[in-house]
Amino acid sequence: MEQVNDKLELVYGLEDKPSPMESAYAALQHLLAIIVGIITPTLIIGGVLGLGERIPYLISMSLIVSGVATFIQAKRIGPVGSGLLSVQGTSFAFLGAILTAGFIVKGQGGGPDEILATIFGICFVGAFIEIILSRFLHLLKKIITPVVTGTVVMLIGLSLVRVGITDMAGGKWLLDNKPQFFGTVDNLGLGVLVLLVVLILNRSK
Repeated sequence: MEQVNDKLELVYGLEDKPSPMESAYAALQHLLAIIVGIITPTLIIGGVLGLGERIPYLISMSLIVSGVATFIQAKRIGPVGSGLLSVQGTSFAFLGAILTAGFIVKGQGGGPDEILATIFGICFVGAFIEIILSRFLHLLKKIITPVVTGTVVMLIGLSLVRVGITDMAGGKWLLDNKPQFFGTVDNLGLGVLVLLVVLILNRSK
């Protein structure tokens, strides 16, 4: 029996320039793919920590900074950037640490401004740590094995279980202000419906 090997060929190379129409279509695809991932961590942090009216401002900042960082990554300014369309945005990986820091400040009587100041300070310092460690990632391959990365990803998911269940039942605001409506059949039914749609779409080819 003759075996045919299908070869995958790139439509565009690294330095190729697609037509304006194709570029616009690709940009729209990326926008639709990333917008939820960029704003969702902000919504979770703002909702859980009770940041209220500051949430729209935080979402705007996330989108603006993501756009600027993605542009730098794609255009490559000096040694900064990969030259590829690598979308930069917020990450679920840091939700646990950020929420923990926020709860500590909140437990000490701090308001939204103090919570945000602490979070921004931690992120600012943490960014430099990441920049420094990125120079030595190739040396950490023996330590950061698939078992380690898999465990970290699993722990991130487990840390979001409480937030996810709370949102499915109606959200933090409903729990705090109208607990009689929290966990009703309507809210849980809507949450289950969304979950089923996500599962079906992920399984579809």
